[in-house]
Amino acid sequence: MKSIEGGFPSYAKFEPTAPACDYYDPDHFQKELDKIWFKTWLLAGREEEIPHSGDYKTVQIAHENFIVTRGSDGKVNSYYNVCRHRGSRLCTEESGHFNRGRIICPYHSWMYSGDTGELTKAPNISDEDEGFDKSEHSLVSIKTETWDGFIWINADPDAPSLAESFNLPESWSIYENYQMHRLKIGKTGTYNVKANWKILMDNAEECYHCGTIHPELSRATPPMQPRQWVDEEVPETKVIKHVGSMGLNSGFERVNVDGEAYRPVFPGLTEEEERKITYMHIFPHSYICMASDYVFIAAIFPVKADESVVKGYWLFDPDVMEKKDCYIEDAVEFWDVTCQEDWAACALAQEGNQSRAYKDGGTLTPIDWRVANFKKYVQSELEKED
Repeated sequence: MKSIEGGFPSYAKFEPTAPACDYYDPDHFQKELDKIWFKTWLLAGREEEIPHSGDYKTVQIAHENFIVTRGSDGKVNSYYNVCRHRGSRLCTEESGHFNRGRIICPYHSWMYSGDTGELTKAPNISDEDEGFDKSEHSLVSIKTETWDGFIWINADPDAPSLAESFNLPESWSIYENYQMHRLKIGKTGTYNVKANWKILMDNAEECYHCGTIHPELSRATPPMQPRQWVDEEVPETKVIKHVGSMGLNSGFERVNVDGEAYRPVFPGLTEEEERKITYMHIFPHSYICMASDYVFIAAIFPVKADESVVKGYWLFDPDVMEKKDCYIEDAVEFWDVTCQEDWAACALAQEGNQSRAYKDGGTLTPIDWRVANFKKYVQSELEKED
C-alpha cells in the first residue's frame, strides 16, 4: 500500500456529469439493461444462502427474475424464472426449497430438473405425441460461478468466464487474509431507494459527502486523512476496482459507532489490516467493505429508471457466530445508519436530476474522480456494438 495526499490522483479534473436524462429516461434505462446488466457478471448472493440440494433463491433485475439453486451434485445453477409452456413465473418467493430438486410450475405443473433445467414431465402430454420434444423445452439457463463464498451470475451466454473478467486469482490476492469463503451471514438487509442505480453507485464512488452526511463513519475513519491506495502492480479489470483503505481514528479499536471491540479480529490479518477498513468495488453494482472483524457487502439492483433495491450482507467469523454471547449489532447498526444516510441523499439527487434546471447535468470535481471513471465505464459499455 502507499499513501496519496489530497485524496485524488494527478489526472483528476473538472468535467461534466452524464446528462440528467440518463438517470430517469425509460428508453435509456432499457439500453443499460441490454448493454450492461445482462452482459456482465453480477453478485447474486452468498453460497450459504442455498446450503442444501434443492435450496433456491431468486434475483430480480428490473423486469427479469432468475432462480439460483443448488443441484444434487452441489453445483449452483441459475435459470430464468419462466416456465417454457405459457410463460408463468415458477417461483413466487424470494427463497425456498425444491422437493427432490424438482421445479414445478404453479400454473400447469410442468416439471423441470433443478440440476439441468430439463423438462421432466408435462401432464397429459405423452412422450409419443408428434410435434413435441421435451428436450426442446428446458428452462433457459444463465452462466453461474462461485468465488470466495459469493455467487455470480451472467445472462450473456457468450460472456467470458468469471476468472477472465475478474482477473482471478491475481486481482483478489490482496484480500485473501479476510478468508471471505469461510465467513457466515450474521444479518441481511433490503433497502428500497427512489433513485436510479447509477446515482447509488456514483455515491459509493466518492467520500466527498462523508463529512456532510456520515457523522458516524467520519468519527470512525476520518475522510480527510491520507487514504491508503493499492499499489499499481495489483491488477484491476474493467469491473474490479481497488478503492484502497481508510485508517481508524485515534481511540477507535473497530469500525463501528463507538469504536469498542466486541469481537476479535479475523485470524491471519496483519497489524496494518487490523487498523483499517478496505474497500473494493465491482462494476456495475456492488461493493465490499472489509473491516478487521466483519465484512459488509452491498449489491444494487435496478427496479425502474428511478428506483433501485439494495441487498446488504453482514459477514462474520463462524467461530464467533457460534458463541452464545455473540454480539454483532455494532457492525449492523453502523452500516445500516450509513446506508440510510446514503439512500436519503441519493433520493434527493434523483429529484434534482429530473428538474428542468438540471437538464444538461452538473459538474464532477477532481475529488469525484472515481465517479468520473464509473461514468466512463457506463458510457463505454453503451457505445459497444451489439
